[in-house]
Amino acid sequence: MSSLLSLLRAGDRMLSRVVRTLCVVAMAAIFIMFILNVFVRFVPIYNFTQTDDWIQFALVWMIFLGAQELVRTRNHFVVDLFTARLRDRLSGRILRVVVCLIELATYAVICWYGWIWVMRSNATMQSIPWMEVRYMYAAIPVSAGFMTLYGIRDLLEALGRLRLR
Repeated sequence: MSSLLSLLRAGDRMLSRVVRTLCVVAMAAIFIMFILNVFVRFVPIYNFTQTDDWIQFALVWMIFLGAQELVRTRNHFVVDLFTARLRDRLSGRILRVVVCLIELATYAVICWYGWIWVMRSNATMQSIPWMEVRYMYAAIPVSAGFMTLYGIRDLLEALGRLRLR
């Protein structure tokens, strides 16, 4: 059991490095495309017709992968007014379980409907006719799927704290 947990932690760290690297690459690509697009408006040496779609593609993936990483590290935006005040009480631990259940349900619903959205999407990008929009939309179920796994992790930890005390 211990070796399985250490394997899962190693996989989690590796996934985190990959996701962070992809987010940095996407942000750098967005920055470079913006700068080049502005430059060519003043010095018309080349017409970048596809940059808007590529920027949109990189932005969507960066946002959803970044949100996934924030959920993994528990740094995503939360309202913890009640859970912070009731932290050491039984009611606070029960409230934490309820919050985890709500988060888990939200991530699972986003993942499910994101998958449906990807599968129903038949359109192509406006200036990149060979790229289907579903490749951009795929960021939703991919990141929400991992968020669901992290939600399960948080729920199991909250349930463990509930039983310990």
